[in-house]
Amino acid sequence: MANERTERAIDIIVDGFIDNPVLGWVFEDEATRADGIRGYVEVFLTAYGERGVLDIDEGGEGAALWAEPGTPQLEGEHAVALVELLREFNGERTNLVLSTLGGVKPPLERHWYLNVIAARRGARSRGIGARLLEPFLARADREGVVIYLESSNPRNLSFYRRYDFENYGEVIVLPGVGPVLQPMWRPAPSDR
Repeated sequence: MANERTERAIDIIVDGFIDNPVLGWVFEDEATRADGIRGYVEVFLTAYGERGVLDIDEGGEGAALWAEPGTPQLEGEHAVALVELLREFNGERTNLVLSTLGGVKPPLERHWYLNVIAARRGARSRGIGARLLEPFLARADREGVVIYLESSNPRNLSFYRRYDFENYGEVIVLPGVGPVLQPMWRPAPSDR
């Protein structure tokens, strides 16, 4: 499925998200969490196909996965693949995970979707996220398109707000442990 560049990006994302509060809730077992995150990223890469943009920073320490405007989230076989992945790692918790994450409602208007952005754990706080994000902000502004994401770590909210992202819709509180998934969007330049 993946070439060397894609494999490197997936490895970066897995390392960057291994201690993520939301994915820690989705993939509870620390021993298999990396495999679960890898499978998650692979499902979306396959679903996006040519409409996905996988970006790696030039230092090889950060990666981001974007979906172009108009790209469906998950449909058909890709939705089935995600459910099967979640079932493999969650067993009887699968319905809880699906119903909780199903509460996320992306905007209906045309938007870029930032699925994941990550820096390796040892490379955080070095501006990697900004270097990955800024070119897409400029592109979206040129296109007059909003950007949508779900922040899965409360410590990242101030980072996104520096770039004019606002809370969007309802916060998703995960049962039992309480980490939140904060939907956010960055309005088109004409609306800021």
